[in-house]
Amino acid sequence: MGRLSAKISVLLMVGILLSIFIFNLDYFDVKHFSIHNLQRVKKNDIIKIIQQYQSQNILSINTKEIKQKLLENPEIDDVKIKRKLPNTLVIDVYEKQTAGLIKYLNSYIEIDKKGYVIRIEGDLRENSIIFNGLKVTQVVIGKRIITTDEFLLQKAIEVSQSLKKFNAFHTFKVKIIEILLKNVNDIELKMDRLTVKLGDGSDIDYKLKLLKSVYDKLPKNVEGIITLNSNGIATFSPNTGEDK
Repeated sequence: MGRLSAKISVLLMVGILLSIFIFNLDYFDVKHFSIHNLQRVKKNDIIKIIQQYQSQNILSINTKEIKQKLLENPEIDDVKIKRKLPNTLVIDVYEKQTAGLIKYLNSYIEIDKKGYVIRIEGDLRENSIIFNGLKVTQVVIGKRIITTDEFLLQKAIEVSQSLKKFNAFHTFKVKIIEILLKNVNDIELKMDRLTVKLGDGSDIDYKLKLLKSVYDKLPKNVEGIITLNSNGIATFSPNTGEDK
């Protein structure tokens, strides 16, 4: 029994000494960062945060700490970090996706699907969904936007998510879609020359399929109003120009 204990003690001591040796080898010091999936987040913003870990031993680095620091960026949704021995940290960045934009003064507030402010931009990008009709009372980047009607905001986000899932920009050949939020029972889409009446926005996935069946039958560049009902009825009223 005494010999077994002695052997175990020796093995433990060897293991400890080996660990100390490995952790002090320059061979395992971080020399490279491999950053992936960046779209709008700037690489330099990532480097500024992680450069302090350069030259640290890759085996002793706290990857959870790095992840937490990167997640403080309001544009980042998730981060995955892997060690690639001997000296490279692989960082996969997953950016927040814009659910919609709200016009605010001379800029556009971009919010995610939870209503959090991602960024504020001066220019309107292609394939954007604009929420029109919301009154903003408080906006702070990284915080949830505050409006006078939270229910209407949530309804706009739901409609937006359905539009994205339906690949509406490609399906309807448009670059900008505007969600007109008159009230909870009167929601419309503005797509180029077409206005689409959604009512209260219920059954939106079904209504988008119904919209496509109508859209596919319309002449190119036609102007008018499409009214959609949950009971499967869709009507189109062309704009004759008499009201102009």
